[in-house]
Amino acid sequence: MQNYINQLIQDFNLAEEDPTQETNFGDTYDEFEKQMLEIEESRYEPAKQVVGVSYVELPPAERMTVAQTQELTIAMLNALSAKGTNVIFPGDGIPAKLAYEQLRKHFKEGFHAVSGWNIDFCDGDCPSCAFVDYCKAKDDIWTAEELKKEMTKRQ
Repeated sequence: MQNYINQLIQDFNLAEEDPTQETNFGDTYDEFEKQMLEIEESRYEPAKQVVGVSYVELPPAERMTVAQTQELTIAMLNALSAKGTNVIFPGDGIPAKLAYEQLRKHFKEGFHAVSGWNIDFCDGDCPSCAFVDYCKAKDDIWTAEELKKEMTKRQ
C-alpha cells in the first residue's frame, strides 16, 4: 500500500509544481463582484484533470494507517491549494481519517476551474455535519441539548 500512496503523492506533487494563476479580484467592488460571480458560475472540472488524481484512485481511509492518511491528505491539500482551491476544516483535533474521507468526497464532483474557491465543509446544517464534535461555530447556534435533541430526531 505504501508504494501506491507514494505514487499518488507524486501525482499530487506534479499538480502542486504547476500552480494555477491566482484570480485578480481587481481594485473596485464591481471588479471583485464580477470575479466572484465568475468563480461561482465556473464549471467543475474532474479531479483527475485538476490535481492529477481521481476519486476512484484514492483508497478508503480504512485501508491506510493514520500516518499514511496524514501524508496523503497533506499532499491533497497542497495540490488543491496550488490549483486555487483553499480547504478549511471546521474545528480542532479532527481525526486524520475523518478529514481525509470528507476531503476525498469532494473528488467525486471535481473542483472549480477558476482559482479562488474555498471548501469549508459547512452547509449550515450542524446536526448532520461530520465535524459537529470538533466545530466550535455550532456552539454559537445550538445549545448542547438542542443539538442532541435534533440529532436524535433525525435518526
